[in-house]
Parts: sequence; structure tokens; C-alpha cells
Amino acid sequence: MSLPKENLVIVQYAGDFREAALRLSEGGAETYRAQRYTVDYVQSLASRYHVTTITGFTAEPYDIILPSGARAIGAGFTDRFHAPTILDLVRKTNPDRLILRLPNPILLRWAARKGVPTLALLADSFPAKTLKERFKRRVIAHYLKSPNVTLVANHGRRAARQLVDIGVPANKVVAWDFPAQDTPHDREAKLSAQGRKILYAGLLSAAKGVDDLLHATASLKRDGKPITVDLYGKGETDRLTQLAKTLGIEAEVTFRGLVANSEMVPAMSAADIIVVPSRHDYSEGLPLTIYEALCSRTPLVASDHPMFLENIEDGFSCVMFPGGNASALATKIDGALTDAALYSRLSANAPEAWEKIQISLKWADVIEGWLASR
Repeated sequence: MSLPKENLVIVQYAGDFREAALRLSEGGAETYRAQRYTVDYVQSLASRYHVTTITGFTAEPYDIILPSGARAIGAGFTDRFHAPTILDLVRKTNPDRLILRLPNPILLRWAARKGVPTLALLADSFPAKTLKERFKRRVIAHYLKSPNVTLVANHGRRAARQLVDIGVPANKVVAWDFPAQDTPHDREAKLSAQGRKILYAGLLSAAKGVDDLLHATASLKRDGKPITVDLYGKGETDRLTQLAKTLGIEAEVTFRGLVANSEMVPAMSAADIIVVPSRHDYSEGLPLTIYEALCSRTPLVASDHPMFLENIEDGFSCVMFPGGNASALATKIDGALTDAALYSRLSANAPEAWEKIQISLKWADVIEGWLASR
């Protein structure tokens, strides 16, 4: 006699699971790296579990059973994340096991009090510049140490090490990665910039440094060193469009929106510089844009975000600037474009840099190992 299926509940901040599952099932394109890999894997769990994915930010509230048998619940957030609403949805699913893809203290506290076996599967960093940030970090670390949280995984070695630094026991922390979908070994190194075309891909927000990139663009234009900027992604498009107009660079900046992930590395390869300008207060693991930039062999200009350190190296695999400093960003962009020796060195070093950040433990392997450990 077979045992009844357990309720396995996965909670994620954003990334509309219903939309992605239906789009991919109809032959649609991935909009970020490993999207099909993660969505297909979660749906495959429906053969063994009553699996439910709860997503905070979705176009509308919903609760459906997908053709795969997996359940998808959307909270319908469009403005801000409301943890009590998510907690209410979690309670109603009555989870036997819980996978949290966000380190939310309210959800962690509830799971600890109920003793629900929990996997924290993260792609986050934990800044501690302000009193509020330090307090939140202590609270998160406290609940991640709870006996019910049997495994804590973070995207990238540096991000995993930070979990140990804030007090999570090392024996329950692992670093994970997505499977490689591209490689820099497939492309020739670049010898010099062919133009002054800059590319950014990711969330369009101030915390991700997009404002800093626009101010840097305006600064270079004033100095007679104009660049063009292609922005890929979604977010605060209206606000940033207005900022570009205010700065007098609307002709230099193009908002490309979301595109198929298969188009990103070729687009990066056609650019002259890739910029990853995240400010320190943005919770990063290891951005997929860094992997893709290295695969494209186009030199990378990146902020000195704490999670980037150890993964990329100033002067070897990137040119680094102080996060939040638009003037320094402008200087570094122009320097990378005009210094042919630096440019060619960064491009030539991309394969070695890419190999350095590869991790054998993959996202689905983390879940499989955790499910089998009970």
C-alpha cells in the first residue's frame, strides 16, 4: 500500500510560475537563464508530491492546477511584498515540507514554531550597513539556525560563505548554481572595442544601479565621450524613461524590455561593454548577467558589491567601481573602451573567470538531496 503524498510548498518572491509554466508548455521562450530547467523540475515533483508554488508578485491573484498536476498560487502583488498575505496562503496549503526561496523572517518564524521541515533555497546577500539591516540579519540567522531548517543553500560560494559569517552553522550551508547553458569557450576573444555600445540586463531599479548608469551616460555625453545604452529587463521603466529625458540622454538610451534568454548572450556579444552596477544595498547572490557577460567575451564593468568580490576580479575578469558612484562608473566605462590592452585582457581572461565560478551542485540537486534526507 502506497503512502499518501506529502504537501510540498515552494514560496518565491517573484517570477510568475503559472505564466512561465503555460508559456513554456506552449513552446514559448525562456526569459531568464535556466527558467525551463526550474519550471519543468518543479512540475515533475507533482508525480511524488502535492506540490504548490506560491508567488508574491503576479499580474493578478490566482489559484490553479496546471496540466502537470502542480498547483500554482499567485498573490497578485504589484506594488510591495506583503508577508502576512503569503503566510496566510502557506497556512491554507498545510505544508508537510516547505521550500523558501526568500529569507523572510515572518515565514521562517512560522515554520520554526510549527516545526515544518524547511529548505531555504536562496540567491541573496545580507547587508549590515544600517541598524535595521543588522537587526534583520540577526533575526534571519536566528531562524535559519532552527532545527526545522535542515539545509540552507545560497547562489554562489561567496553568498554561501556569508551565511556562515552571520551565524548559520556551516554544516547546513551549501553553495549551488544553475546548469551551464553557454560557455565562453565557444567564442573568440575580442581585441578592442568596435564602438561605444553599453548593455545592461536585469531589474530596472535604482538599487540595481540603473540610475547610476544613466547619470554616468549623461556625464560622458557632457565630456564629449558619448555612449549608447541598451537596457534589457522590466521594472521602473516609466521613471527611468523620465530620468533619461531629464538628463538629456533619451536619444542615447533604449529600453529593450524582456527578450528571450537565448537572445541575451548574442546581444551581449554585439555590445562593447556589459555593466552590472548593483548598489551594495541590493540583495544579490551572483547575478546571472555576470555568467552571460563572461560567455559573451564582452568586457564587464561591475560594482564592488560584496557578493561580486571573490567571484570576479578587478583588472582580470572585470573593471570594478565603487557601487553607487556614477562618476566612477563613467570613468571606468570610458577607460575600458579606450584602453585596448585592458579590453583585450578582460576578454581573453573570460574563460578562466567563468570556470572559476562554476559549482557542481545544481539547483534541482539541492532539492532532491533535501527531499531524500528525511
